[in-house]
Amino acid sequence: MNQDEVKFFFECLGEVWRDITAIEFLMRCAIARKDGEIGKFPKPPYTKGKVYKEYPKSFSNPSFGEITKEFNKYFPNISLPQELIQLRHAMAHGVIAEIDKNGVNHLVKFKRNYKKELEVEFSMPLEAQRITQIRQLLKEFRRYIGKEADDNKK
Repeated sequence: MNQDEVKFFFECLGEVWRDITAIEFLMRCAIARKDGEIGKFPKPPYTKGKVYKEYPKSFSNPSFGEITKEFNKYFPNISLPQELIQLRHAMAHGVIAEIDKNGVNHLVKFKRNYKKELEVEFSMPLEAQRITQIRQLLKEFRRYIGKEADDNKK
């Protein structure tokens, strides 16, 4: 990749990660709103060490997969696909590397299976067109979920 392609790749990848983390946060907010707990939402400023004794139940579960299941149950019209959950897990716990010196970076996540063997759990080539599609999809999800999380919504 030339310098412009590298810059584009990392800008897209950064936007993908930003949107995934924003989507997780907004899903938690939308669930809190649906549960009538938006008033328990932690108020700023968010300073290190600050403790909130009351907060929405949706902030209790640390798992992205579980939050997504709950969100999909409440908002089936938006419903995040399983592939997005897998992409998020791979980005958080996998590796991005050029495989076989073919000029294309791949996102790969391994896991140990029940036989204690190493198994490829997720693999995706990150060509410019594919990462651009993912970026656009995430922007759309973020916008839809943001509408559901809006506590000013009637």
